[in-house]
Parts: sequence; C-alpha cells; structure tokens
Amino acid sequence: MVIDPDPSSASRSQAHALHARDLTCQTLGIALTDVAPGWASVEMRVTKSMMNGHGKTHGGYLFLLADAAFAYACNTYGPVAVAQSAQVAFLRPAEVGDVLVAEAEERSRIGLHGIYDATVRRPSDDVVVAEFRGHSVILPGRRTP
Repeated sequence: MVIDPDPSSASRSQAHALHARDLTCQTLGIALTDVAPGWASVEMRVTKSMMNGHGKTHGGYLFLLADAAFAYACNTYGPVAVAQSAQVAFLRPAEVGDVLVAEAEERSRIGLHGIYDATVRRPSDDVVVAEFRGHSVILPGRRTP
C-alpha cells in the first residue's frame, strides 16, 4: 500500500478535476482558488446578469457560490460526496462588480455523512454576505473520476 505523504496534494487534484468538469462554475466564472482536506475556497465576480428585480445579486447565485465551495470541500477525500441538504442565510446585499469569496470548512464527518459551513464574503471590505450550512452524504462505491 502506498501512503501519500501529502494528503493536501491528493485533495487539490480531486477538487481541481471536479472543477474542470463543472460547467456551471465554468460558465459563471467561479474559480477554485484553494483547497485542502475538508476545506475549499472559490471566487466569483458579480455581473449585471446576476441582478434580481431589486438591483441586488440574486440569492440563487450566492447560494450557488457557497454550494460550490461546499462541493469541493466535501469531495477532497476520494469517495463521491453529494449534498443531502443545505440552507443559507442572506446577510448583506452584493452589487455588480463585487468579487465574492466563499470558503467552506468541514465541521463534522462521521461515516457517510458530513456537515460543512461556508461563509460568503466580499474581501474588499471583509463584509460577510451570506452564511451557508450543507449536509453531505457519500455515495458508497463511487469514486471521483
């Protein structure tokens, strides 16, 4: 048996392979900026097409950004993990041109289940825009291609 001396290397490789196949993130310009076992960071610039009827970033895009960070964080171990449930709290609005960063971090991983928290913030002034909690489940026998 070969033991990887750097588990972060395998985590990065798995997350980047997942990101390369994620057409939604590619289309929206969501970049995977950093990853480690149980943790991931993604970034997105808000565009005019992401505005809702109130002239603010549509909550669906904020959820999607946090969900992407969650997906990469919970897929850093090898077996395929998917969302079982998730919720988000929208705290502040985001505007056209804002760069948003979502960082997801593992809180608990027991058996097939995991809990991850993601914070979406605007790094220009460190304002937290949204908080997200996702519950993951591993699909037995499935591994990330």
